[in-house]
Amino acid sequence: MKKTSLLIAILCFVAANATAQLEKGNIMLGSTSTIAMGGGWGSELLSLGFSKTKYKQGTVTEDDYTMTYFNFLPRAGYFIMDNLVAGLEAVVSGYVEKDLDDDDTWKESLFAVGPFVRYYYPLDKIYPFAEAEFLFGSSNENWIGDEDNAGIFLISGFVGASVPLGGKVTFDVMAGYTRMTETYKDVEGGGKNKYITGGFGIRMGFSVYL
Repeated sequence: MKKTSLLIAILCFVAANATAQLEKGNIMLGSTSTIAMGGGWGSELLSLGFSKTKYKQGTVTEDDYTMTYFNFLPRAGYFIMDNLVAGLEAVVSGYVEKDLDDDDTWKESLFAVGPFVRYYYPLDKIYPFAEAEFLFGSSNENWIGDEDNAGIFLISGFVGASVPLGGKVTFDVMAGYTRMTETYKDVEGGGKNKYITGGFGIRMGFSVYL
C-alpha cells in the first residue's frame, strides 16, 4: 500500500512539474526550422556552412565556385496567462555564391521580425498547440552590382505538439501554412511590383522554459 501511494505521489509530482512550465509569468526561449521559400534558404534549424565546388576534366582540376550560407530563427515569449504565450520571433538568413573564375558574386539576404502567439492544450505526455505569427522585414539580392531590395511581410498559422524533454525543455513539431509577400519598387515606372509565395510546410524546434 505504501509503495502504491508513493508511486501515485511521484506521478502526480512529475505531471505537475511538466505542466508548470506553461504557467503565467514564465518565459519561453526557442528556435524553429527556417522558412524554405526558395533561393539559398533551406529548412535547417540553425545553420552556418561553407562549401567549395571544383570542376574536373581529364587530369585538369579547376576551382568553380564557393557557397556560404546561414540561417537563424530565435524567438522569445512571455506567458501572459496559463497556456498562452506571446512574444517576438526573428528570421535572419543569408546566402553568398562566388564564381572563382571571374569573381562574379551572387548574394541573398533576408531579415524579418514580428510577434507570435501560441496557445497550448496540455495533456499527460504531449502539449498540443495552435500558433500564429506576423513578420515584417526586408530582403536583398545582389548580382555583379545589380541590386534589388524588397519589403517582406509573412503571415503563418500552425498546429502542432510539444513533447517534454525533462522539466524545462520541449521538442516542438508543427504543420501549417505560410504566405510571404515581397514588394519591389519599380524605379523606372514609379510603381511597385509584388511577388506572393504561399505553401504548406512542417517545422521542428526546441523550446526552453524559465
